[in-house]
Amino acid sequence: MSLFRLPDYEVLIHIRYNAFGKKLEQDILQEMAAFNLDESAEYQGVKDYHWAFESWSEATAAGERLRRYVDNPNLLVLRVKANYDESIETISHKDLIGPKPVT
Repeated sequence: MSLFRLPDYEVLIHIRYNAFGKKLEQDILQEMAAFNLDESAEYQGVKDYHWAFESWSEATAAGERLRRYVDNPNLLVLRVKANYDESIETISHKDLIGPKPVT
């Protein structure tokens, strides 16, 4: 029996999947073509992508490459995270989906 294991380090994005989001998707996939696409899914008008990396420095460098897209309203999430090293804090370049602050 094989258990699903998240990559040690990853860059993940969520894109609003409409006509404009599809253009953004093409641009990002071209930008990230050299990296290992680990997973992709589409649900409720959103498409997400996860790229796997063997080191934190590789993941953060890839996340920096995508920062130029953060002003695009169709990019909802851009996050770099370490899934197993609790000493490393997640970098959220953009998060319009995450939990809302309690007021």
